[in-house]
Amino acid sequence: MVEKNEKKNEAEDISENEVEPFIGETPTVVINGKSYKMRRLGMADTFKLFRIIGIGAAGIGKELSSLDMTPETAIALLIVGFPYAADHILDLFASLLGIKNEEIRNPAKFPMGSEVAIIKALVEHVDAKAFFIKLAELAEIPALKEFLKKMSTSSKKDMDGQTKK
Repeated sequence: MVEKNEKKNEAEDISENEVEPFIGETPTVVINGKSYKMRRLGMADTFKLFRIIGIGAAGIGKELSSLDMTPETAIALLIVGFPYAADHILDLFASLLGIKNEEIRNPAKFPMGSEVAIIKALVEHVDAKAFFIKLAELAEIPALKEFLKKMSTSSKKDMDGQTKK
């Protein structure tokens, strides 16, 4: 009998943020009058997104470990990563919208400014929101926090000054 009550309490402890990705709707993006329903985000998308974010951070001379990784930071790094990771970003966008890579590169179908609509939808995506909540929890683990701090500090020691041109 006690076991059933414990399970019931565990179920009650599940936060709304943990349930939301399973019951939430994925966003729809309208571009050139055509609607594209974004697919669910998965683990493979995590790696794609972090590759792009890492490229964006490197492009502006920042280390990921030195940044507070929030959805806003990730989106900002995605945006500043455009010049450095255009192919990766376009491939991710095509995948999210369920279209071929060639289609997303067609300016007749996806004119300049389409990327803004896609990014706005990605920011609102229930899976992305849930992921960043979990990422923030992970970043609070003391051992991981200390490791990231050491990694950030050790890489700064390796720098001898500005790069000469």
